[in-house]
Amino acid sequence: MKRRDAIRNSAFLVGCGLSAATITSIMSGCKTEHAEEVVTAFFDKDMHTLLGDVVETIIPTTDTPGAREAGVHTFIDSAAQYFTAEEQGLFNNIMTGLAEAGFGSKSTQEKEAMLLALDDVEGDVKPYTLLKGLTCQGYFTSEIGATQALKHEPIPGEYIPCMPLSDVGKAWSLR
Repeated sequence: MKRRDAIRNSAFLVGCGLSAATITSIMSGCKTEHAEEVVTAFFDKDMHTLLGDVVETIIPTTDTPGAREAGVHTFIDSAAQYFTAEEQGLFNNIMTGLAEAGFGSKSTQEKEAMLLALDDVEGDVKPYTLLKGLTCQGYFTSEIGATQALKHEPIPGEYIPCMPLSDVGKAWSLR
């Protein structure tokens, strides 16, 4: 066998190997599987669903996707496992109270009223303020919140230190 034939044959074999791997990875992405089972870190599945209703009430879907679509309830669920025991107890009490009051079956106006009523408690930590803060943090740090709800420019232009807000339009995200 000549050297030229050996190089051509080895290039062909390498190309076939790469093509097979590429085709396999493309075809594995084409499977139509059912949605994966929800894995929760702190809440059970019912409370996770209820938390999705709560965050969607706080930041609903409008011309931009809502908090549920951004996965904020999953963010809060995974963050809750790192709360202190006192904060976890407060969070559990909030969600249990909302579940017992039938939050998921209420109208939008009733849900909003229920959430606002949560802040009518004594103490430093207001439950609705806690939920709203976590929801906003999760939403605006998600890809959907940072790129669709906020104005996003991956490579910003020149620095203008003093500019009227009307020229900017939306708040900016840094991602």
